Amino acid sequence: MSGSAMLELDRVTYAYGAVPVLRGVSLALAEGESMAIVGPSGCGKSTLLHIIGSLDLPSTGTVRLDGEDFARLDERALAALRNRKIGFVFQLHHLLPQCSVLENVLVPLLVSGVTPAGYQRARRLLDRVGLSGRLGHRPAQLSGGECQRVAVVRALINRPRLLLADEPTGSLDRASAEALAALLAELNRDEGVALICATHSRQLAARLGRVLSLADGVLQSGDGGALA
Repeated sequence: MSGSAMLELDRVTYAYGAVPVLRGVSLALAEGESMAIVGPSGCGKSTLLHIIGSLDLPSTGTVRLDGEDFARLDERALAALRNRKIGFVFQLHHLLPQCSVLENVLVPLLVSGVTPAGYQRARRLLDRVGLSGRLGHRPAQLSGGECQRVAVVRALINRPRLLLADEPTGSLDRASAEALAALLAELNRDEGVALICATHSRQLAARLGRVLSLADGVLQSGDGGALA
């Protein structure tokens, strides 16, 4: 594996009981790089993102982010690493329904305390994604695309090194999906955050630097005909 890579997976395997899901997956991602992982439903894309994000540990193999081996960290250290260095965007936005847009974005800062700088960053990012007029709205007052934009800003609020997006456009209409795909690519470029998306969307994958296909637990270059 490359010593210059920010993220490294080396021969990662994962199984649900006796059922293998990942079979010796290796990849390297440089700082600021973007990557799409494609493949049929149920092939293990979400599992792979969970392992990259330290939500699950591999059965065998190693995962390193900035040289830190996940297997050598206890649960408290892994939680701290996730909060500092990794942002997550899921297919469903998982916003807190009782909180406003601004409050939802600020939630990840509660661990260390919301500073004036953090508050200003939240407002700046929300303005960047076109939601400056929605700061006091609750999720039920927003469209699906707007909720996903809030989720993206929430994932970026702590200035993560790595942004993981699991089918982020999967629940959106075509126009909203295309707008979100463009936004993720722009934020990858302008914020300098490395980006990995698990997706079925050809439009989203085409905006990212590399496309890898996951099939039968093996990761390989190219879409392998997996994109619809």
